[in-house]
Amino acid sequence: MSSLAGRLRRVFTATPLATTKIPAKTTAPLQATSETPAKTIKRLSFNNSTLKEVVEQFKESSDSKRFRSRAKLYEKAVLKLATAKKFSFIEDILEHQKQYKEISTEVFAVRLITLYGKAGMLEHAHKLFDEMPKLNCERTVMSFNALLSACVNAKKFDKIAGFFQELPASLGIVPDVVLHNITVHAFCEMGSLDSALSVLDEMEKIGLEPDSITFNTLLYAFYHKGSYADGEKIWDLMKKKECCS
Repeated sequence: MSSLAGRLRRVFTATPLATTKIPAKTTAPLQATSETPAKTIKRLSFNNSTLKEVVEQFKESSDSKRFRSRAKLYEKAVLKLATAKKFSFIEDILEHQKQYKEISTEVFAVRLITLYGKAGMLEHAHKLFDEMPKLNCERTVMSFNALLSACVNAKKFDKIAGFFQELPASLGIVPDVVLHNITVHAFCEMGSLDSALSVLDEMEKIGLEPDSITFNTLLYAFYHKGSYADGEKIWDLMKKKECCS
């Protein structure tokens, strides 16, 4: 664990983030139908006034459990707002979700952490992770993996090393295959393929077997770089581990 965290710390670098405030405004809620939300998402490309209106509609529509279950709709809204660099609107929507009872379930909290990560708002993802106990929400390796994925999505790779080294032991979290796959992905994103490959050794040391996702991530990275000989070695190891059909 410590040697892998050390490599992460040496390899990764960070990127900045900015947020602003938005005024409150009361508007009619969206109906949880298959048509209205989609039309509303399209309106997110309009001017600032329209964006504010849609955000308020989105928040009021969140009172509907059926609406809250529509994960893809939330993702589309967040990605549209992130593209427009309206980070305070994203914060307004996602922080609003904490009032609902689902926030005490790890799956729902992970959804919000993931959305913050996809918006490049790692600080907010980390803040929510830290708040989970106060929200009566258990933290397991699933939410920790979501935090690491948020680092990758936000391109803030330097944060992974600190989280990877400090949090699992302090929280009693046992790293799983998913956690190591995220680490492999992070190394590959930064072009540190030797370090990505070394994760296989780390997994073996703690008795974890790489899966098809581990190998496919490595294969793509090596072939994309043009390292075909190394890619063939990974392919042979993949067949040996019976991770391909």
